[in-house]
Amino acid sequence: MDSSQNIFINKILVAAAKRRASTVHLTVGAYPSFRIDDELVELKDETVITNDFVAKLAEGWLDEDQKKELIANKEIILVKEIAKKFRIKINFFYQKKFLSSSWFLIPSQIPPLANLGLPKSVHNLIAKKSGLIIIAGPFGSGRTTTMASMVEEINNNRKENIITIEKPIEYLFINKKSLIEQRQVGRDVNSFTAALKSAQQSDVDAIAVGATMEKGVIPAVVDFANSGRLAFMVMNTSSVIQSIEEILSVFPTPEKQQAQLKLSESLQAVVSQRLVPRTGGGQVLAAEVLIVTEAVRSLIRDGRVKQIFTILQSSRGEGMIELDQSLSQLVKSGTVLADQAVIFAKDQETFRAKTKT
Repeated sequence: MDSSQNIFINKILVAAAKRRASTVHLTVGAYPSFRIDDELVELKDETVITNDFVAKLAEGWLDEDQKKELIANKEIILVKEIAKKFRIKINFFYQKKFLSSSWFLIPSQIPPLANLGLPKSVHNLIAKKSGLIIIAGPFGSGRTTTMASMVEEINNNRKENIITIEKPIEYLFINKKSLIEQRQVGRDVNSFTAALKSAQQSDVDAIAVGATMEKGVIPAVVDFANSGRLAFMVMNTSSVIQSIEEILSVFPTPEKQQAQLKLSESLQAVVSQRLVPRTGGGQVLAAEVLIVTEAVRSLIRDGRVKQIFTILQSSRGEGMIELDQSLSQLVKSGTVLADQAVIFAKDQETFRAKTKT
């Protein structure tokens, strides 16, 4: 990679950091663009991205194994440190036959859990020493940050042996009270399931598993959580109910009843979140939180998952909140404008009526 390219990369990253952009997009034939809050902003004072530029970027940043993966899968995601100042998650992918790239800027420090804007009931989950805690949401909803903050809270307060299993590793932990081993799939271990099998058979107190579509991961995580230890798992789901249904759907019909029993015994909570544009700039977290009570366990055990929604709506005193309730709170406090919140609401018609948008 030549010096002019390095200068451009550093210039873009410095500008992204100053403008608090979450993502940089480099698409052939277009200007570089930033994701700032919930909007894409083109940098029209920069040059249009060329195929040669992105190709040289991949050539300089990828090792031989990564280049092979890109050729085989037409896409690759990795994390790289740039100029000892920026840690970014990089996605190389093809569009219209050209190689393009997106960079997600990873904060240099893991934010304290108290700073994320999650309900107090989520903070209380850190006291758990066994069971399954799910952090769900679409890409870009801050779910990896939430999981990292929860693990860091344990790191600050308890002596535990913790393993993170990710592809790629985003946040880097420094051992404090806990011993944290970070295993990157494809580099340190061949697969998520291989890492989980190893953890199951080792002296491990807790695991934190990043988002993956790899087959066999969910049953392995549920088994780990049922072994009297703590498991965090990130999921690509959009609600509490969908998260539970997704877990149960991976088990074949003959195993369904046993899976319901296992999940009912191990599940501690589901946190489903979104990042919503804040009034005046920036983003704020809206969260749907299910705290698993005996009533919830009974419904999971009996396979009546959809009925959990009624409990979710009516159990504020037990630390639960439904997404539209969370959004409504943000609107009432003036933190989020109603016309922005309604975009994220599950029942938009009812939400509009309640907030008069």
